[in-house]
Amino acid sequence: MNYFPHYYSIEDIFVTQEKVECKVNTRLQRMGFLDAGDSQTDHLEPGRIVNLPLWYIKELKVNNAYFTICIPEIYKNVHKAVCEAETTHIELGRLHPYFYEFGRYLTPYDSNHVIGRIIFETLRQRVRHLLDISKNDDQSRSSTTEHRLDNIEANLHIAGMKTNAQYIKWLQMSNNNICISQLVEEHQRKRLRVDHTDRQIESPPQ
Repeated sequence: MNYFPHYYSIEDIFVTQEKVECKVNTRLQRMGFLDAGDSQTDHLEPGRIVNLPLWYIKELKVNNAYFTICIPEIYKNVHKAVCEAETTHIELGRLHPYFYEFGRYLTPYDSNHVIGRIIFETLRQRVRHLLDISKNDDQSRSSTTEHRLDNIEANLHIAGMKTNAQYIKWLQMSNNNICISQLVEEHQRKRLRVDHTDRQIESPPQ
């Protein structure tokens, strides 16, 4: 799991394939092909709404003189729940499987800074709930979180369950094989060598 995935990340490819509504700000000559719903128009007129994939928006650096991004409905729908602190009831994975990652990509193009606040507040409100279900859910029930959590939350949930299981084993002393770290072990060996050398210097052979 990574909030800044690498170039070949499958999750990142899925997110950047998503299409976003963009409003045309000026007449664009010979750009009518961008509007798949109206193939008969050669040009894009001001006010036209076109759906562009996120990867294309990134390359064009949208929110300039040519296009303005429209905030997706999923973030408008969550906004009311964020204001009322009721985001734990939202089936976030059903709204969008990559809710946070998609929002992170859209944030630089949101001139009103709405999306950034929404995804921050949503995660802040849901993190306690995420901690609770990680402690209480077992592997057999983990499938019930499919629609409750988005991709990042689901990965955190799995990691939380594994960590909680290891913690319980440690408390029950059923997995008490505590090992010295390699750094400490090397330091101990070095100290032993130094002590042995010091004793030889202090007690020369007679």
